[in-house]
Amino acid sequence: MDNDRTMEFRFSFFTQKYRESIVFYKDTLKLPVVNSWNRGFNDSGYLFKAASSHIVVLQSATKQVEPLIDAVILIEVEDLDSQYDFCRKQGVEIVQEIQKREWGDRDFKVVDPNRLVLGFYSKK
Repeated sequence: MDNDRTMEFRFSFFTQKYRESIVFYKDTLKLPVVNSWNRGFNDSGYLFKAASSHIVVLQSATKQVEPLIDAVILIEVEDLDSQYDFCRKQGVEIVQEIQKREWGDRDFKVVDPNRLVLGFYSKK
């Protein structure tokens, strides 16, 4: 294991709502695009930066993709209230309003076009 390099975490998923998903993550949430590729039918994807990790959205043109149930992608943000206001202004569907957790975090949750839940949280 290379101790000089910081390891990363990636969450990848396939979707038949590829275009809508790219618009959501790139244009609506404005997550930075690290990489994208289009090598032809059923081989396209986007790699987005999400805090210290990445979200990979992959095109699935041929296989039926089942939505994740009871899974949440959690993204830490510096200013939760600003992120919440930004999501509201962008028209993002908020499925849980800001809550204060007993361990001190505050969070809220939204859904993407695949009904995948994303939670934004702050330790402040």
